[in-house]
This record gives sequence, C-alpha cells and structure tokens, in this order.
Amino acid sequence: MTAVLKSIIALIFVIVALALYVIVEVVVAMVAYMYLALNHVETFGHLIAYSRDLLNLFANQLEQWSPELATQAYTTLLGELGPKSILLLLIGLAVSAIGRLATWSARRWFTGRVGYP
Repeated sequence: MTAVLKSIIALIFVIVALALYVIVEVVVAMVAYMYLALNHVETFGHLIAYSRDLLNLFANQLEQWSPELATQAYTTLLGELGPKSILLLLIGLAVSAIGRLATWSARRWFTGRVGYP
C-alpha cells in the first residue's frame, strides 16, 4: 500500500475512534444526570441551585459588559438554558475531563515512558 492510502486509513480510524469517544461521553453524562435525579434528589436539588446561581452570574456579567445585548441574550440564550441544562453541560464537562484523564493515565501507564505527553 502506498503511504497516502495508509494515511487515509489511519485518518478514518482516528475519526471513528473520536466519534465513539464522544458517544460514550454523552451516554455516561446522561446516565450520571439520571442517576443523580432519581437516586440522590437532595444532592440534585443543591446542584440545580448552584447551576441557577451560575446562570444568574452569567446574566449579571452580560448586563455589565453589554446592557443593550443583555435583554436579547436573556430572552434567546439564557432564558432557554435553564439550570438543569447548565447542570447537564457541567456534568458532561466533568465526565469528559475524567475520561481524558483516565485515557492519558492509561496511555502513560502502558507505554511506561515518563516523558510521554
């Protein structure tokens, strides 16, 4: 096989691996969200309250930076993104960070190289 064909095949494998990784991250984030909502209602309520505070912080910061865009942004973006949506985004971010840390740790553990990035 030529080098170009090998590169194309490697590119396809990387794209498929990244797509699977994103699908796994989304599924794990949804499972974590549902687990919290169904089994730990009090903790879920506290996290929703913190998410509401974060959403209010975003709105207040936007009002300070650009008062004329604040009403538009609040009706379109911030109004539709409720605290539960922000919480789901934050859970997804945490799941992604944990997954990337686990992948990096496993890669470093199995290669045995200390200076591996």
